[in-house]
Amino acid sequence: MIFEKVLEIYQKYYICVHCLGRMFSLLGTCTTNYERGNSLLLSITMENHRKYLSRKEDLQKKAIANLKTLAENAHFNPAQQVLNNEGLEHVKNESNKICFLCNNIFSNIENYINNVKLKVEEIEFSSFLVGSKPQSYIINQEDNFKTEFGLLEAESFKSHFNRVVGKELLSCLKRIPEFNHPDVLIIYSFDFESFDVELILKSLFIYGKYNKLIRGIPQTHWFCGKCRGTGCKFCNYTGKQYQISVEDLISPVFNKESKSSDSKFHGAGREDIDVKMLGTGRPFILELRNPKIRTLDLVKIEKIVNKTNKNKVRIFDLRYSSKNEVIKLKYEAKNTRKVYRAIVNSESKIKKDEFDNKVIILKKTFEYQEIRQRTPHRVSHRRSDKVREKSIYRIEGKFVKPNLFEFKIETQGGTYIKELINGDEGRTSPSFSEIFKTPLKCKELDVLEISV
Repeated sequence: MIFEKVLEIYQKYYICVHCLGRMFSLLGTCTTNYERGNSLLLSITMENHRKYLSRKEDLQKKAIANLKTLAENAHFNPAQQVLNNEGLEHVKNESNKICFLCNNIFSNIENYINNVKLKVEEIEFSSFLVGSKPQSYIINQEDNFKTEFGLLEAESFKSHFNRVVGKELLSCLKRIPEFNHPDVLIIYSFDFESFDVELILKSLFIYGKYNKLIRGIPQTHWFCGKCRGTGCKFCNYTGKQYQISVEDLISPVFNKESKSSDSKFHGAGREDIDVKMLGTGRPFILELRNPKIRTLDLVKIEKIVNKTNKNKVRIFDLRYSSKNEVIKLKYEAKNTRKVYRAIVNSESKIKKDEFDNKVIILKKTFEYQEIRQRTPHRVSHRRSDKVREKSIYRIEGKFVKPNLFEFKIETQGGTYIKELINGDEGRTSPSFSEIFKTPLKCKELDVLEISV
């Protein structure tokens, strides 16, 4: 019987009404643990008062003992009043008893609420979720307690804490709880003596496209090859192989406006350092980490970035995005179509009519065909050595002079264009050099268009 179990508990330990209720949390619905615990104590008090009033000696003796257990050990006021009204003596214990299971945490929950209210004052958010990390001894002590009394219907400490605090925060913060992707994750770490609060702010994702208008800069941070970013003589103690990147030029304004701790740049593929990204631009998503501001003036940011980096980098088509779109952006990179413009040097001089004939052969050989590309020598130190099959869709050639040509090449994403042209000592086959029967070298390369 539940009543006997409750009395058995209080004969050995004091637990607060909140914790009593959650020991039987799976029994009954549409109530709180506090109400459940209080109802149990009140029902036991009423039942034993009834037995006492029966005037049956055997029932009265047991009823008085039970009422004293509730009055003295559970410090339950209605039981104390029954004893007082019936003229029965009992020990009047202090009212500030310490709960064996929660150390009175659930009776002083406002301390946990007020701390968070101060921390979120300068943070913009519309949803939140509460999590907790109680010290292991709290959980172990409770598990032993449940085992001792055979309590199978109890709710966990963490579950009860998270819900109670969440409800209080919902009331005072006027924000909605979100269980999948909250703007703010509030993590309480505590023992019986103190607690800390950590706020984890959901990243803010901004989609856009960029043009890289100069050569010689990478897309993202490029750490020094000698020190791996720690700083050394080789990199003048900057930790960088290249002092600026597309990411370095774009992200500071976003970080400042959102008050983010830092950011991460996600591109739909990347161009080589010496390649310009022109035309329709390359899609990117900037992940702003721990942003305190979530509503940004994207038009203003675009203007600032473009003005600050005139003739270097240009961004456009800004909008809000998501983590799922980052995954999609990365996954679909290999399926994109890209249009390149290549300025090519020839080791041998070629006449225009001969060039035109070679272009016809190029089109027959490559258009809507697959080529095999082994990892190029120039990237073999950082890419796995394997053979990739890539599709070529369209080739156009323009004669500039006998040893200088311009090509427009439409290919599958991830195709190594420089190696498609020079052959990379046979690692890409067929190649332009094979068709022209003379070594060709890509002098300049620009990306003109990226599309799915």
